[in-house]
Amino acid sequence: MKDRESPEIRVLHTLHEFAAVKRIEDAVWQEGEGTPAALLKVFADHGGLILGAFVKEEMVGMAVAMPARMGDHWYLHSHMMAIMPGYRSLGLGSHLKQEQVRWAKTYGYEFVGWTFDPLQVRNAIFNLRVLKAHVLDFAPNYYGTMGDTLNGNFPSHRFFAVSEDLEGISQKPQGLLPIPQDITALRREHPAQAQKWADRYARFFASPTRRRIVGLVRSPLGQWCYAWTEARPLDQS
Repeated sequence: MKDRESPEIRVLHTLHEFAAVKRIEDAVWQEGEGTPAALLKVFADHGGLILGAFVKEEMVGMAVAMPARMGDHWYLHSHMMAIMPGYRSLGLGSHLKQEQVRWAKTYGYEFVGWTFDPLQVRNAIFNLRVLKAHVLDFAPNYYGTMGDTLNGNFPSHRFFAVSEDLEGISQKPQGLLPIPQDITALRREHPAQAQKWADRYARFFASPTRRRIVGLVRSPLGQWCYAWTEARPLDQS
């Protein structure tokens, strides 16, 4: 990256800006269902937050968040975030998430929550190592079959992560759950193997005893793994 100015994070307000957000979304996910600019405006005007990341006045990243409620908690739900190829080494993702947390606290939200694909190892590293997020739950096939270039026609399993530790669980890990080295390549080139990974995660978290992710570590063989422990369900004290 030569002669690049420091990136700038801005709150977006106009339909013109939201159209640029939509273009980034289409460029990153491709062939999926995009978010109309009109809906982004509704989010922005009614308690949500639309952010753009700019380099030399060019929007190269975005993050979309909306008001949400979980039980008695009002929080800011980060629906999507994307950075254009070529700009992903600038730390824009971290800057966008930090601004979401800062903005949420300023406007009275308790925390920021979002989902991420647990089978994407780069997602795991970014969320658990860089953002220090807390995985609250596993949602099987949360969005249904999405059909875009990243998710393909596989179940859209997701972790729900939050910016604050809402449960205060500090038990030592009881085991490790491996993460595939490159699930995107498997989905494209070896779909049967990719499906086995999806099925493995669905079975693992279908355990009658709730399993909670408490960290990210490397196994003795060098494979990235989630560290997990058993935890009480959210509705139990």
